[in-house]
Amino acid sequence: MLGFWRKADKILICISPFLNLFSVVFIHMVNKNVAEKRHLSEREITGFVSLLKDSEQKTLSLLAQQIKNFDERNLRDISELVNKSEDDNLVDNWFYTSRISLKDQIQEWKKASDLERGLFLISRLHDPGVDSEKYTQILDSYAARVAALITPSSDEDEIAAALNQVLFKEEGFIGNQVDYYDLNNNFLHTVIETKSGNPIMLSSIYILVAKRIGVDIKGVGTPGHFVVKYNDKFLDPFFGGREVTKDECIIRAQELSVYWRDEYLDPIEDDFIIARSIRNLIAIYKKNDDLDKAEDITSLLKLV
Repeated sequence: MLGFWRKADKILICISPFLNLFSVVFIHMVNKNVAEKRHLSEREITGFVSLLKDSEQKTLSLLAQQIKNFDERNLRDISELVNKSEDDNLVDNWFYTSRISLKDQIQEWKKASDLERGLFLISRLHDPGVDSEKYTQILDSYAARVAALITPSSDEDEIAAALNQVLFKEEGFIGNQVDYYDLNNNFLHTVIETKSGNPIMLSSIYILVAKRIGVDIKGVGTPGHFVVKYNDKFLDPFFGGREVTKDECIIRAQELSVYWRDEYLDPIEDDFIIARSIRNLIAIYKKNDDLDKAEDITSLLKLV
């Protein structure tokens, strides 16, 4: 492995003759710590961004292998520096490199599929430097407020009512029916910011907040819609957490000319939620005739 990285350093020197010396040495410095997260210095971040200016695929692929070793603060700093540059080529290279790295990170995630972590990985398709800690803390605050409204003896109706009170009445989360195919509906961090999203993202927020208070709520992917299951009840976060019946789900499937099967109401695992989220993005990119991005993200779907 070490021999590979020595060769990689030589490649960078050959294909990037106009980069400053520190930028070339940067790769070697990072490779010493490939197995652990590390915090880069300001000079190292500047060196990394300098390397991003080189559009040679070999350079970008090498940089992509390093991203998973950076802590989130570094990713935010890199994104900020890239965006400030107003250099479209640099921005494109940063997103491209981040997407390559995302493939490796999803493969690692697959070993211990965790919904929240998976959703924040998807968020990096929108913002490679997304501040997941910030949004994790926001979810924590929602859960604390829900917990304050219930007691150890609260039944499922009271717990669901508390979740609905905080998320929909106080925070104002709502399903985006006006612009259903807006990309911002599809990322956890943007939905938390805008308080508007698609069924699967609003359901995911419901699940993640419930999990924080020790309540096991599962996602259910019915044809054409996504709801959650709490014990024997089905709730629809896209419409304020209201209870829905099996008959309503059947009617929706019939409207889509889908033959109904009772298995559609079975809870699905986290990796299936992530896969469905990626499929939604692929559909939107195709709808917008952005076929390159659709194809690119399809490669992620194959890894989930």
